[in-house]
Amino acid sequence: MRLLSPSFSGVQRSPGPLPIAVAGLLALLLAMGIGRFGFTALLPQMRDEGLLDVASGGLLAASNYLGYLAGALWAAFSRRADAAHRLLAGLLVSVVTTLAMGLELGFLWWCGVRFLSGVASAAVYVYATGIVLRSLAACQAAGWSGLHYMGVGGGIVLSALLARHMMVAGSALEGWRWLGLLAALGAVAVAVVLLPLARSAPALGEPAVPAESAGPPMGWLAAAYGLAGFGYIVNATFLPLMLRAQDGTASAALDGWLVVGVAALPATLFWVRLSFRWGVYPALISATLIQAVGVALPVLVSGVPAAMAGAALLGATFMGIAGLSQWLARVPDPWATARRIGLITACYGVGQVAGPLLVALRGPAGGFALPVLAASAALLCSALLLEVSRRREHLG
Repeated sequence: MRLLSPSFSGVQRSPGPLPIAVAGLLALLLAMGIGRFGFTALLPQMRDEGLLDVASGGLLAASNYLGYLAGALWAAFSRRADAAHRLLAGLLVSVVTTLAMGLELGFLWWCGVRFLSGVASAAVYVYATGIVLRSLAACQAAGWSGLHYMGVGGGIVLSALLARHMMVAGSALEGWRWLGLLAALGAVAVAVVLLPLARSAPALGEPAVPAESAGPPMGWLAAAYGLAGFGYIVNATFLPLMLRAQDGTASAALDGWLVVGVAALPATLFWVRLSFRWGVYPALISATLIQAVGVALPVLVSGVPAAMAGAALLGATFMGIAGLSQWLARVPDPWATARRIGLITACYGVGQVAGPLLVALRGPAGGFALPVLAASAALLCSALLLEVSRRREHLG
């Protein structure tokens, strides 16, 4: 696949591909790896300390994903969006809401905090990704985009290691406060590099090409991506609790989440490189089918080894699916690209809300088997819809 390289004023002042990609990595680390998935790492300890149970944890997760959906829609349908202002707001809200989870505010206030955190995560994801991909394209350095997507896996690894430490040397609330401080440091570095680049790009409210040239329709891709959101989110939210139920130890639960993060670190780069050889659709369909197996493993095969293998397959695929799907959605015009990425991210968000709600509705005694198998089935359907998209939409 070949990356189109839009030009815009200010390219001459580009800091170079490495700082841009590292700033993108840090943006995803703080907004997604910490702001979203820090909850997964600290959920077992929050339950052990009596702050939450499985049902309330599911509702908190759904609140966060509902906020992510709202943020994605906000990005998708904004007509005159200032990318720099929105990225800065997203960074600030991500830091503040992570710190706020370290206060014993009560369940309803926490729901509000997690909702705002989701809005901020979507804003940072959409606008930071748009800035990074356009800037790397202008530098003729599209291959560096794999480093940008490593931020999610890096944040998962960081949150898992910190949660392990809190199990023996602190509380879950203290863990949230530490994550908030680390996010603040990352936010400063992101702002220094990406905000000037955002201000030098064309305003997202000023399309650079006519509306009719904004790219082919992508309804089948959007539907497939929505199913992928449901397909990964149950395990991505509750895997440590699932492992805790099998093994009975907190360390094994967090080891599984650490495996997800380590596997996620090189995953996007691997799938992007594979797409150069196979094509985007074959690589994306393969990742989706592998993830369906990984999601189902913890309930189809008993024992910690199977759950760990499922964790590795989950980590190795979920960001690759995101990166390749967003690649298919892109067009040369930056405004249209942000809108299209926002649209498919909104579909992804709908799927993400449904997963934790299903767990919450079943309650603490309902178990995870049914939601996990439903998620795996959704991924199989997603792969089928991707094949329909390949045949009918001619994206990429």
